[in-house]
Amino acid sequence: MSTQNEPSESQNEKVDIDQKKRTHFKIGSRKSKLAMVQSEYIQARLTELYPEYTFEIVNFDTKGDKILNIALPKIGDKGLFTKELEDALEDGRIDFVVHSLKDMPCQTLPDNLTISGVPEREDPSDALVIAERLRETKKTIDDLEENSIVGTSSLRRIAQLKEKYPKLKFETIRGNLQTRFSKMDNEKKFDAIILATAGLNRMKYNDRISQILPSEICMHAVSQGALGIESRRDDLDVIKMINRLNHEETLLRCVAERTFLAKLEGGCSAPIAVKSSVSEKSIILEGAVFNLEGTTRIQDKFEMHFEDDKNCPLLNVSNEEQNVNQDNDEQLNSKRTSVEKDEISSPKRKKTLETNEPEIKQLVKHYCYITDLSIDENKMLKAELCGLHLAQKLKEKGADILIEEIKIQVHSSM
Repeated sequence: MSTQNEPSESQNEKVDIDQKKRTHFKIGSRKSKLAMVQSEYIQARLTELYPEYTFEIVNFDTKGDKILNIALPKIGDKGLFTKELEDALEDGRIDFVVHSLKDMPCQTLPDNLTISGVPEREDPSDALVIAERLRETKKTIDDLEENSIVGTSSLRRIAQLKEKYPKLKFETIRGNLQTRFSKMDNEKKFDAIILATAGLNRMKYNDRISQILPSEICMHAVSQGALGIESRRDDLDVIKMINRLNHEETLLRCVAERTFLAKLEGGCSAPIAVKSSVSEKSIILEGAVFNLEGTTRIQDKFEMHFEDDKNCPLLNVSNEEQNVNQDNDEQLNSKRTSVEKDEISSPKRKKTLETNEPEIKQLVKHYCYITDLSIDENKMLKAELCGLHLAQKLKEKGADILIEEIKIQVHSSM
């Protein structure tokens, strides 16, 4: 299946922004060069769609940007790169925010915020960048000599690469791309570094890529390579506007991946990796949890069919039956798996969204905090359930225990 989806009819139609005839919108962004490149890309897309409106980028420093001498898991998981932006969004200083979707929490967002935009994903893989002084003789990770020092800030990458390359040494590296290249090339502190392929491509550093690491070597992070555009849930006009940027395949894959991570309660302190694909008939999600030493791996795969409801009992019941208040019905419960019962009973499943126009009331469903008003809800739900079922399979194999051990290990090293 091609990764380039045809725009839906609703995506081709122009959305009128009718709230007090707004013509100027403020986009929240981190100050880093990569964040600015990403925000400028969204700014250009929206300007092309809405030439009569203006879109201004407003920069913010986040906690994660200010603390560069500590590994991310030791700082803490929640809102490292998002809180300051979300505060500005909630109080109306900006209209929406462009994030790297992998930085956005999977388990919770502020009540009045949602992810209304997920454009087409860049390559989600990881890339090996070898130091300039070694590039003539070293082409791949297999070429690196014993005790070569490889820089990465990701526990996920370290765990997977330790498993396959115990001869290498892995050390934390933080900072923007230029800083990391300088530490490797000028200061010679590293022989190679591992970075997200998407970031290198967006920053036009793809010529520095020595090797794209296949999933057999290193499965990617949840939502890696994807952007997430966050807006207020009571700003329906902006939601509709941002929805026009959505890419169905990317959105479905990210819903499944994010739900998987949320169900495992992992966060960035646990080495959790995924691989996903979407066809016309189904969505497939593969996921794994590793210990920090790379000596233990819990891995499995789940496929959810879009049209066949046999593996999704939830879809055989009516909307009225899905109401949480009626979830005690014995006959209804017998139709659902334990995973689906747990998901339906969550208060985060549905919320009533009231727009600024009092005559409009709309029930907007979000799937792991992602909202789209045009994509088939059946597919959205199936993607979410795919993530839930895979997480449950890993839990049954002991993933919960492994993740708790990792959290204790990380906390004790702080």
